[in-house]
Amino acid sequence: MKEQQKNKNKLVKKNTKPITITKVLSRNFIMDFVSKFQNMLGLNLTAYEKMIQEGISQIQKELKQKQKKMGWFRYEISELSNGAIAIMFYGVEEE
Repeated sequence: MKEQQKNKNKLVKKNTKPITITKVLSRNFIMDFVSKFQNMLGLNLTAYEKMIQEGISQIQKELKQKQKKMGWFRYEISELSNGAIAIMFYGVEEE
């Protein structure tokens, strides 16, 4: 157990700072109807794709405005309810 903790601590650099940004987006009623139709036909769900891309673009814009330089990062996308998603960006900022 102590060995694992030592190895974990070696992975974290001293001059880093954790950062998290969360965006929540939702579709409108018309796009919801179109997506259901596309899903029945096995087509790409373009409304979802655009919604995800919009959220990622908002996060990238925020990082650029705050002049954040990331060491490593991840995006996590979760469905909150029918037609709404949360995009969580987390990682470590290099100083």
